[in-house]
Amino acid sequence: MDTKVSYKVIVLLLILVAAASPVLSRADAARHQRARSHAARSALRKNGAKPAAKYVKDLSIARIVDSWLARPELSRSLVGVEVMDAKTGDVLFSHNGTKRFTPASTAKVFTTACAYDLLGPDFRYRTSLTTSGDIVGNRLKGDLILNPSQDPTLGRGDLLRLFNELTGQGVRIVDGVFHVSRPDGGGDQFMPGWLNEDWGQDWMPVSSDLVLDHNVFTGGALPKNAKLIELPAESELSSQTRSLLRQDLSPGWLIYDPKANIIRALRGYPSLSAKGPLIVGNPTVFNGSLAAAMAQESGIHFGKQSKEDPAKSGARRVLAQHLSQPITKIIEVTLHESDNLFAQQLLRTIGALEADDAKRRKSPFDPDILEERGVVRLERWLASIGGNTQEVILKDGCGLSRKNCVSPHALNTVLRHMAAKYGDRAYVSLLKGGQVRSTGAGTYRFKTGAMDSVRTITGILKNTSGRNLLVTIMVNGHTPRVGDVRTSMGALISQLVGAPVLEEEEKKPALPDQSR
Repeated sequence: MDTKVSYKVIVLLLILVAAASPVLSRADAARHQRARSHAARSALRKNGAKPAAKYVKDLSIARIVDSWLARPELSRSLVGVEVMDAKTGDVLFSHNGTKRFTPASTAKVFTTACAYDLLGPDFRYRTSLTTSGDIVGNRLKGDLILNPSQDPTLGRGDLLRLFNELTGQGVRIVDGVFHVSRPDGGGDQFMPGWLNEDWGQDWMPVSSDLVLDHNVFTGGALPKNAKLIELPAESELSSQTRSLLRQDLSPGWLIYDPKANIIRALRGYPSLSAKGPLIVGNPTVFNGSLAAAMAQESGIHFGKQSKEDPAKSGARRVLAQHLSQPITKIIEVTLHESDNLFAQQLLRTIGALEADDAKRRKSPFDPDILEERGVVRLERWLASIGGNTQEVILKDGCGLSRKNCVSPHALNTVLRHMAAKYGDRAYVSLLKGGQVRSTGAGTYRFKTGAMDSVRTITGILKNTSGRNLLVTIMVNGHTPRVGDVRTSMGALISQLVGAPVLEEEEKKPALPDQSR
């Protein structure tokens, strides 16, 4: 009798435990995935901690920077400065050098340097038309598949040349359908770390698998038979959308509904009738539909049912291919124009490498989103070059997120690695730069960052004695008078150009935090 009762109790307990086990919703699963990704990054930061850099204080530089830090326009701001010898890696001066600051667009140095180092200077994006079918006469017995490559420079003209190349092979009929392949972890992304005011702005279009014309619609052909509806700001929109439009900060944006084949264009006050450019809100779907329309306009006729055989998905052959410019050109535009979309597409490209690495490692901490994979891969790269990952927190690849935090020392470490590995005529030459105007001597190649209350600059300074110095200045919480801060930064660079080289006058075993 007792045995039967015990058995029933055990069964009852098992049922209760099963009932209490939660079934994860999609949102819960996403939070769980982010938690796992966060755990992986935390472990990386813990394991990636590096010993402090050697601190060799140069008193001539110290006197210059100490005097500069006393300027009144900096008195109520958080300031970080580090000067490093590019040849030896010795830190010659540091004030809050290992503290984390909001970097703004100097974060692009991490993304572009990582992409250059991992992909190589000769890398080109390859956007292709492929199929698993055969060409018989003028007929393709299969589907026509457009394989995007995350290329941020792709335009309609490039796509048109792809389709013309295919028709040049005599193809006029496709038995299957046209579709755009989607990479694992791809899709449209407007990062949650960005502000609402960044939505629909020409400075930050939505990143996507297939980028066309910078994901900005300036007019021209639409998806086949699509209807464009101009919606005034008074339309029945959410209060958030209406508020954004009322600010008149952006030219507006469009959203494409592929099922209804309707494009809704929303424009802000007061330009209700303006016909300016529109930021594409869902570019993966919109650009894919544009590509399908362009294929038909090129004289290619499609069937109504897919002929794709999943078993042959790995055996597709390339029918036509577009190669981008070398990545060096793309990185140069990213740095000079501070192009946020270019930076995000580079991060997605790095993320695709991380996905491949994770499959080989069978890693359980592989994020689902390309951008998140890119950040994980970037942090692993930073640790591999001697960077201290505890000094870097990145939420995107362009620096637009206010949640990004990096130290001056981390930026100097990246630039030193790139200069030491590739020399002055490779990655370093892609930075902006030239002679320091006030002196007429010495050169500074640099990347700046700017957003509300943030001004930063990082670069390589060749002074009048021929010595290469890595100089990073970061100012957070500055006064509204931006010009004063910008002038101050320029003054410090100009003074450091002429700094005399003194013998090592003070040595310390490790880099301290020189907060004052």
